[in-house]
Amino acid sequence: MASLFDSKTAVGLACIAAAAIGAGSVVWLRGGGVAPAAAPAAQRAGWDRPIGPGSVAAVHAPGGADDTSLTDGAGNLRIDPALRTLFDGYLAKPGGAAQLHAYLNSRLVPPARSQAADLVDAYLRYRQAENELRAQVRFTRPDPSGLTDQQVAHMLAWQQERAHLRERMLGTGVAQAWFGAADDDCRSALEDWRKMRAPAGAEEVDSNELRARRMHGAVLEQGRNERAQACASRLMTGAD
Repeated sequence: MASLFDSKTAVGLACIAAAAIGAGSVVWLRGGGVAPAAAPAAQRAGWDRPIGPGSVAAVHAPGGADDTSLTDGAGNLRIDPALRTLFDGYLAKPGGAAQLHAYLNSRLVPPARSQAADLVDAYLRYRQAENELRAQVRFTRPDPSGLTDQQVAHMLAWQQERAHLRERMLGTGVAQAWFGAADDDCRSALEDWRKMRAPAGAEEVDSNELRARRMHGAVLEQGRNERAQACASRLMTGAD
């Protein structure tokens, strides 16, 4: 940035202020963040290269990402949910794959550059394979009153099949970093609803479950139904 000053004193003050702002920015960048969780990335059919720890707090924006947010201290590609957001943002646009490759190539240096190129290609293949697999699945829309046991079993089976596909095509580390939390939440919602439908005396209905039913009754049932319905909707539409 540049400004015009009428005196040497003004110039000096401006330099001091700029230096203070720059130092403050460094402290802020180093201070924030979430404790990273290590996660390997994928190559064409599962990536065994070293990959840097992910940071859920990192934010990548097409055309405006900070280079250092894409890599770890060793220069390896950083695998985190924000990286998937970056990928999805580009791939949602016409010609997005080529634009994403160009963007990453311009921002990264080896080894992260080749890691990113491989991961983009692997993710494109995965998305195509998932679309083909989804086209073979026939879901029945749940009634607002709740999913049937058959629907719950169908949703869980589809979720597991898709998770295996992700692990094969992206690698376990990438699959877990990008999809693990959402999958766990969805699975828990479906299993809680199945437990809600189970009669007293069933193996999965323990004393804690009976106590929760007595204390919360209809409120517990409504909450579990809403979570299961939301999960089913995401699985049926691929919105997750």
